[in-house]
Amino acid sequence: MFRHTVQWSVLASALFLGACNTAPTPTQEPTPAPESTQSVRAVESKLSQIELEWEGPTPLLESDMEAGNEECDSYYNWCDGTLDVYGFPWSSTQAPTLSDAVESVFALMQQDPREQSRINWQDRGTVPFSTLSDTLFFFDALDPHLLTELGNGTEQVQIRYFYSSYLVAPGAHDWNHLFIVLFPQSHRIAVFNLVNHEI
Repeated sequence: MFRHTVQWSVLASALFLGACNTAPTPTQEPTPAPESTQSVRAVESKLSQIELEWEGPTPLLESDMEAGNEECDSYYNWCDGTLDVYGFPWSSTQAPTLSDAVESVFALMQQDPREQSRINWQDRGTVPFSTLSDTLFFFDALDPHLLTELGNGTEQVQIRYFYSSYLVAPGAHDWNHLFIVLFPQSHRIAVFNLVNHEI
């Protein structure tokens, strides 16, 4: 079973609650979610209708994620990582924006019937690829594979970073790092989620 789907229930609350978590930013790792069974869902964007089609990671990216999660497990389940990849048609004369990507991802997550938990996300804003790269830890093979597998080699990817820290047991926190990566020319969106567990 793939461990590479982002928990949409977690993401939906971020967009619609608009809450922020002021916890510090530890550099640690993400949570896997069950594999998505949906293929296409239409969500309304600010510019036009975007249909996100779940493509899933390429075989190389899948291998990177499996290796990273195995290494997490070898450290007493210190972390979990998930990766979703979506394609989308784009007919607008305006290029898709990172705001469109974030909006469509969170809208898709809200439609997921598995919504259970609520995480208050802190929007860290637009960040360079180096921010994602520095946070990969056991998933460091995603740099540069994420770019070479999903991009066209010349486009400037755009990344939005969300962070949350929350108590899961007395004296134990999870640190959640969510990156939404837009490939504006290849018409793809990658959603990488890294959760570090306090043991």
